[in-house]
Amino acid sequence: MRFFVFVALGLGLISLNACSNPNDVAYAQRIMQHRAAITYKFLDPATTPLTQAKLVNFKGLPYYEVNKNYLVEAIFNPSGNQTIFAMPHTLNRAYEYVEAGTLSFQLNGKNLQLMSYLRKGEMTDSVQLFIPFTDLTGGKSTYGGGRYLDVKAKLSAKKVWIDFNFAYNPYCAYNVDFSCPIPPNQNHLPVAIEAGEQYKTVY
Repeated sequence: MRFFVFVALGLGLISLNACSNPNDVAYAQRIMQHRAAITYKFLDPATTPLTQAKLVNFKGLPYYEVNKNYLVEAIFNPSGNQTIFAMPHTLNRAYEYVEAGTLSFQLNGKNLQLMSYLRKGEMTDSVQLFIPFTDLTGGKSTYGGGRYLDVKAKLSAKKVWIDFNFAYNPYCAYNVDFSCPIPPNQNHLPVAIEAGEQYKTVY
């Protein structure tokens, strides 16, 4: 029952805040439906990262309002380097990744760049780029350890769309038993990304 309450609240938020452009309404609805699906995963004992004690008090994840200004087109520059390296994770672990390429874009009048990664064994043309990053909201309104983006793309593409409204927290933000990638220094953005998932410590 709680899941349907969250969906209803989310769709109500769209109706209050959406502009008259049908494309923008559909865009906002798609993001809210994605967030509702994440909420469902958190509520399901079989898929939630929350401990049983935290799940009892879970009332939903906090998010910034959908903001289309955080949907940006980036120039994709493949790294051409398929060298496997160990990306540090929490709990003093490391797992194997490959640098996919840099994503260069403009946001709020600033030129920015992020490195994207592939998990070992994903070197096909159609991939899901993994982008761990931090920004100036970290430790304030968002998780201090950084957030992630998963972006579908082709390695042969020259441009890739990045939507920070889909930025999400790692599971280790909610349960210390999870081991999560630590965003590398080159992905520390010197701006505030006020989009996507926020963070609170109490549920």
